[in-house]
Amino acid sequence: MLTGLLDRATRTEPGLTRPTVTLTFGGPGSDAGGIGGVLGGAAAAVGLGGATGPGLEAGLVRLRLRRGVAPAVDMAEFLLAPVPGGPDLPAPGDAGEIALSAGDAAAAFACTIDLREARSDGLVRLTATNGGRTLARARLEKSFESQTPGAIIDALADEAGVTGRAGSGTGDRLPRYLADEGRSLLDHVARLAATAGRLAAFDDAGALILIDDAAQGGEAVARLAAGGTLVDWRIGAREAPGGSVTVDGAGAADKGGNAWAWLRKEPGPFRAEAGSGPPARRLPASWARSEAAVGDLAAARARAVARETAQGRFLAVAVPQAVPGAMIEIAGTGTQDGLWLVLSVDLTFDLARGMLSDIRATPAGAAAGGFGLPGGLP
Repeated sequence: MLTGLLDRATRTEPGLTRPTVTLTFGGPGSDAGGIGGVLGGAAAAVGLGGATGPGLEAGLVRLRLRRGVAPAVDMAEFLLAPVPGGPDLPAPGDAGEIALSAGDAAAAFACTIDLREARSDGLVRLTATNGGRTLARARLEKSFESQTPGAIIDALADEAGVTGRAGSGTGDRLPRYLADEGRSLLDHVARLAATAGRLAAFDDAGALILIDDAAQGGEAVARLAAGGTLVDWRIGAREAPGGSVTVDGAGAADKGGNAWAWLRKEPGPFRAEAGSGPPARRLPASWARSEAAVGDLAAARARAVARETAQGRFLAVAVPQAVPGAMIEIAGTGTQDGLWLVLSVDLTFDLARGMLSDIRATPAGAAAGGFGLPGGLP
């Protein structure tokens, strides 16, 4: 009996989590976040430090933040009311950071204001983006020789003034790659990431990084349990798009540096297949001129098909750390518990509902199959 009383006395009850949002913006070209990095000490200079008066977040009415993998463009949209004694509202071109927290969990979105819109109700609507918008608008004619996809991605990002952290050692070295004006730089980034067997996205500091979507495990940033943090879910098994894809590389890189434009009469080892059955499609990959590069691209294509076949949609409360590329653990659904890789998130915050994250994810390792019937609301 005494033991039972002790157990009851020491049992911990779930604590309340109070999500918060902090908005910090400086002037154009400042180091206050955005593409150049996360905000440092500029807050005090523009009157955003708590001791100098209320911050922009004191007038926050609603926030929506959408983040995903390339070629999707990240974007934040928020409504602000003027705050007496607070700082001036940001203007287009101002760089800064949106910081989100809930308990011990935190995330940030380094961005630059691209639209300021005054409304008849006295509120101001602002939108902000990161380097994804810059890359989506930029086009370039430039060729690369004997570089890895990661190195080319970093070079393209640098051409546009975006911080790239893909890494020069990512992917098999490509003898030649032409970044032509027929595609945006963001499309080239997505293509090169797939060639390296990766996904491309922007991290909290606004840097372009690569994500290994083939990872089978890893540490989860959050555990979403049904009846708790996980409010609703839909886990579906869709019929596969079907068909086989043959990836054909090109060129004759092994004949010497001057023979890069030669065409092979037979694909030889520079051919790989993904999927099976009709319709049979061919993906010419003239930039992939080694067995490893063609194989990585075919494997990435197979995982892309698997992601279309098996995806989950999870509505969770106060999980700002669930960003593209992060692993989350799903529990209590009775359908497909385990590790999931976040592909995109649509986070909303307002005074009425708090912080909600609409997360789209795929099973860790992008393995298709093994699903039951979709769960959650109809």
